[in-house]
Amino acid sequence: MMCVVKVPKFILYTFICLFRLCLFCAQLVKLCSGMTEAGKAYVSANKLFVSGIRDLSQQCKKDEMISEFLEKCGDSLQEIINYHMILFDQAQRSVKQQLHNFVKEDVRKFKETKKHFDKVREDMEIAQVKNAQAPRNKPHEVEEATSTLSITRKCFRHLALDYVLQINVLQAKKKFEILDVMLSFMHAQYSLFQQGYHLLDELDPYMKKLAAELDQLVIDSAMEKREMEHKHATIQQRDFSYDDSKVEFNVDAPNGVVMEGYLFKRSSNAFKTWNRRWFSIQNSQLVYQKKLKDSLTVVVDDLRLCSVKPYEDIERRFCFEVVSPFKSCMLQAESEKLRQAWIQAVQASIASAYRESPDTYYREHLDRTASPSTSSIDSASEPRERSTRGETILQRIQCLPGNEHCCDCGQADPRWASINLGILLCIECSGIHRSLGVHCSKVRSLTLDSWEPELLKLMCELGNSVINHIYEGSYQEQGLKKPLPSSSRQEKEAWIKAKYVEKKFLKKLGSTEILINGERKLQRQWSAKKCRRHNSATMVSKTRRRYRQEPGRTSTLSSGTSNMQCVKCERFKHSGLHNPQMEKVWDDQNSS
Repeated sequence: MMCVVKVPKFILYTFICLFRLCLFCAQLVKLCSGMTEAGKAYVSANKLFVSGIRDLSQQCKKDEMISEFLEKCGDSLQEIINYHMILFDQAQRSVKQQLHNFVKEDVRKFKETKKHFDKVREDMEIAQVKNAQAPRNKPHEVEEATSTLSITRKCFRHLALDYVLQINVLQAKKKFEILDVMLSFMHAQYSLFQQGYHLLDELDPYMKKLAAELDQLVIDSAMEKREMEHKHATIQQRDFSYDDSKVEFNVDAPNGVVMEGYLFKRSSNAFKTWNRRWFSIQNSQLVYQKKLKDSLTVVVDDLRLCSVKPYEDIERRFCFEVVSPFKSCMLQAESEKLRQAWIQAVQASIASAYRESPDTYYREHLDRTASPSTSSIDSASEPRERSTRGETILQRIQCLPGNEHCCDCGQADPRWASINLGILLCIECSGIHRSLGVHCSKVRSLTLDSWEPELLKLMCELGNSVINHIYEGSYQEQGLKKPLPSSSRQEKEAWIKAKYVEKKFLKKLGSTEILINGERKLQRQWSAKKCRRHNSATMVSKTRRRYRQEPGRTSTLSSGTSNMQCVKCERFKHSGLHNPQMEKVWDDQNSS
């Protein structure tokens, strides 16, 4: 009985201790789970941080010192992150899983054995009570109660031995399980810091060297800061008004940019707004940008086809105009010196472009790249048909006398025409004619533009020989020499202005002379005023009808003076291509 009484007390005390142990182990498992979850979040944040360091290193590639150090820092921190991941994996396996198995498996068996032990103990207590209550006068009840008590006591003793065994096993396992778990975890911690130490120890000489260089950089930065502050104080004492005295342009610049700067550009919309843009002259082109990173917008594709002049008929100051074959661009500088500098830069670029590229190469380049003028009515989807038409027009007009050479310099194979003068020009002379303005000469390409039937007939009626007999009638008498294809642009420009603008070489015909196919013929006088009285559409229609009824007459200059006057009226007035200067020349040549 003494042994049976002592066992329950020992078992109860042991159970209480093991129960508390299970509670603390379960709590430790929970805390370990929280630590590993926080560790994973820490690793993720560290990875983002390392990624940011590497991105910064890519942005600092130009500075080798910063880029190299950031690369090494990123690599070292990435290795440390890998060590942390190993630590958290070890904690997951050792602390969480092993303690969890100890609490769930071993302690669970101990609890089940305890339940059986408690049940058998209750049965033994009930058997003891029945044995004590058995009456003496009932031997069979006494025997049954004694037998039940004996069997129950025997079962209790066996189960108590099993229960004590489970307690001893759990107590022994508790020692090495907890020690093994914590020892494994601490070994993982040791590996983390040891590997991290070796990693950073290898980086230590480089960091010491960089620290020394950093001290020198701090000193240099302080000196540079003082210099900048001194310059800033000096600049504050100066006048901040815009200084344009040093504005220069360089035609032979290595990068091809002759001149660049800000100009105001008038837009082509209905409101005529002015916008400030960054303009530059480069590669014989005038281009601008809205912003620094925007693509270039071409204003003039080739400066050899344009002219530039100051423009005063506007409220704004310092304006100048760049005129190309297909459009004009109004620009404004910030001062008069800047305007003159831009005008001179454009003119110098034009002269330089003519010196660098031969005329033949330029014509071929123009045929490939130039766009049609605004008067063209051809479809852009029919380049082959358009080319065929251009060649047909070229052949028809070049067959006229004198049209195989330029009207002003004699250059062979001219490809440009002045439609209100009726002459053919080379590329260089056409640029000079274009600079005179459309009121003097309106230039059109024989191959790039389309031609209306009226214009084509007009060109076929006139020609270089006819016009030169009028405009160059007296230059030989004055002892002057006509420019040649090899003459300079200045000589050609002076000749053309004297010929068409100042009309220095005109020689009036006699009262009975007239030009027929470039030759002087006798003819009766004819009044130009009479022709002006018949310039209405009705009279032109009647004139045309009369000529159609007379098959012997044709609408050419060889048909006589009256026919020539009707041609003049019809071509220059009725067709809308009226040129006062040309009309005056016709009147002077055919009036007494």
